[in-house]
Amino acid sequence: MTQNTVPFGVVGQLLVLVRKVLSAGIVALLAMMSVVIFYQVVARYVFASPSNVSDELLRFSLIWSGILGAVVCFMHGTHLSLPIILDRMNETHRAQANIFNHVMSIALGVVIFVGGLVAVEKNFEITTAILGWSIGALQTVLVISGLVIIVDQVVKTLAYMTNLRNILTALFSVVLCLGVYYLVSDLKNDDSFVDVLYEHLELISGIVLFASFAVFLVLGTPIAVGLALSGILTLSLQIENADLFATSGEKFYSGLDSFGFLALPFFILAGNIMNQGGIARKLIDFAMMIGRKIPGNLFQANCLANMLFGSLSGSAIAAATAIGGIVSPMQKEEKYDEHFAAAVNAASSISGFLIPPSGCFIVYSLITGGAASIGALFLAGYILGIIIGLAVMIVAFYFAKKHGYKTATDKLKMSEAMRVTLDAIPSLFLIILVIGGIVLGVFTATEASGIAVAYSVILSICYRTLTLKRLGNILLHSALGSAVILFLIACSGLMSWSMTFASIPDAVGEALIAISDSNYVILLLINITLLIVGLFMDMTPAMLIFTPILFPVVTQLGVDPVHFGIILTYNLSLGVITPPVGTVLFVSANVANVKVTKVIKPLMPIFLAQLVGLILVTYIPALSLALPHFFGLFS
Repeated sequence: MTQNTVPFGVVGQLLVLVRKVLSAGIVALLAMMSVVIFYQVVARYVFASPSNVSDELLRFSLIWSGILGAVVCFMHGTHLSLPIILDRMNETHRAQANIFNHVMSIALGVVIFVGGLVAVEKNFEITTAILGWSIGALQTVLVISGLVIIVDQVVKTLAYMTNLRNILTALFSVVLCLGVYYLVSDLKNDDSFVDVLYEHLELISGIVLFASFAVFLVLGTPIAVGLALSGILTLSLQIENADLFATSGEKFYSGLDSFGFLALPFFILAGNIMNQGGIARKLIDFAMMIGRKIPGNLFQANCLANMLFGSLSGSAIAAATAIGGIVSPMQKEEKYDEHFAAAVNAASSISGFLIPPSGCFIVYSLITGGAASIGALFLAGYILGIIIGLAVMIVAFYFAKKHGYKTATDKLKMSEAMRVTLDAIPSLFLIILVIGGIVLGVFTATEASGIAVAYSVILSICYRTLTLKRLGNILLHSALGSAVILFLIACSGLMSWSMTFASIPDAVGEALIAISDSNYVILLLINITLLIVGLFMDMTPAMLIFTPILFPVVTQLGVDPVHFGIILTYNLSLGVITPPVGTVLFVSANVANVKVTKVIKPLMPIFLAQLVGLILVTYIPALSLALPHFFGLFS
């Protein structure tokens, strides 16, 4: 080892150690939070002695675990991006794009680091209401995370410095950041530019915001980084640079300071625990029993099992993998069309986005400031999840009839039916426990998520499928999965604030109403827009970007917040099964061991049937609002 490589090697080893420490930290935080949320429920409803301390402890633990988890995701390179163009580049151009993206991540790290320093100094003497902790001390997480992101991304950038082309690309990216910073500073001192800016604030801000974000997306920059930097760039047109760093740091931290966000990691954790250890097999047996007399019964079993398992896991990918992995070999043995089978698995797995408990509804509710309650959204999701799954089952039925698929001919014994049903009940009871508790007012959605974790742990212990090592891996996987979403939320908060600051949602609303004042036309335009967006963008970032823009428009037209949440989620869920991004489509094709290009054609009639469902959902509000209204949760 030469003297020149020693510092780089030492830093690299130090980063590995930091990653392990942070990973252990977020695992410990999530485990502690799970215990505390369960204690809070027991204290409130068993001992009638609610704990105010646990609320604050959970909120600040969530912020730390979300931000530190996001840092680990940076180190692993697992933040969501849109790699359509990046994957089609040759090796040389891909390396240049990666260098640019690392420099952009460094830029965000600098904003978080400097903003954190300002926040710590500003708020160090201020204490929290219950625990009496220094808010400034709590905000040191920004300083720590910003510093680690900077060092990690610098090291990753230096790893590309093997030729002159890459060195020039890195220098260009750095100069670009600094050039934009100083250019904006100069422009804000130009009175003529300031006059033009405030005369056309919405237009100029909108162009800067969406043009910069589009560039980031095309180059494969992590979506969260693109959201944050495009929002910061837009804000920089109106806020002095000294205040910009401080404001960005504060907004980034406060963007996660919500008790409601706790439901996300807990439901993800409960789903991951439920995913392992024979639960999928029990649900498939139950689904096969129900659909055994329907032509193409393995298609029907696949759909029903995905609907049941998807609601437990909250993940279409998990459902498509777990259920498809078991059903696919059975379908091949029975000579089922493997391409249509993969299409059925993909299209039915997305029902888990709508059948509660659904993380998408939690995110939407919190983005709208609680205008749509989580409980109402959960109830509304049942009918819609059934519609999206039923559309697949109807097309599969006609396909099976047309191609002469047989039904089960043997008679099912009552004892066997009872055994299969009893095996499935413990897993399905989680849904009843969570939704029943929320609807009856026994506990909040956040507390329900804690109950879900406790129940899933107890069930897994009873099934003897949970070991300490496996639990540690599940906690880490859940913490990192939650961190990706939480980091997106924090970064999208900067973008949303910049849009609100520049009155962009108002301008979009006026533009849509100028086209037509008919709800039907406006909702049709929104549907078309969201379907196109879903082709290229994952569900969570799309929801975070477009909800703040479209929500004020539809509420102004009198559309119920719950109804719009269902429309939005239904729309974007279709995107995960459509190319070119279509993550669930690719997963299903991989599980079935078929080419994805061969799955697209048989998927089309299913997709069209689900579009019919979207039309019904959009123009018949009662489909979304009947259950919330019946249970007194109508928003």
